[in-house]
Amino acid sequence: MIGKVEVLKFIDGEEVVDPTKLANNFDMSYDWATLRLGRLHKAGYIEPLGIERGKWVLTNKGVRQLEYSRRRENDNRK
Repeated sequence: MIGKVEVLKFIDGEEVVDPTKLANNFDMSYDWATLRLGRLHKAGYIEPLGIERGKWVLTNKGVRQLEYSRRRENDNRK
């Protein structure tokens, strides 16, 4: 199973993501990608990109989650 942080890292790297791009990157179905993006949106980690339907970007909450995750990874390496 692909974790939330992995998906957020991908979105961060791409800056703008749609379900097709997400599905292709993780070798999953379009329906899975759409569901995953919907869940991340409901949780407040991503938001629609203006008027472009189906395009998503990180919210401040999503960026904070990534920063927290990266700090934990760095702490575990020490």
